[in-house]
Amino acid sequence: CFWFTVEFGLCRQEGQLKAFGAGLLSSFGELQYCLTDKPDLRDFEPEITGQQKYPITEYQPIYFVAN
Repeated sequence: CFWFTVEFGLCRQEGQLKAFGAGLLSSFGELQYCLTDKPDLRDFEPEITGQQKYPITEYQPIYFVAN
């Protein structure tokens, strides 16, 4: 879950999608990308999120959103 929270975390606050992960906040390109319709945004569920594989050399194809 670390990767999809501390590094690439997104949350929904008052209906708005917001980034809180350090990897997103430090990469203008990926921050813009995560707000497009290209990545798959899924609800954050620790049991599922913890099993998800992730690339480390390209933008994330999946982000998990905490509500």
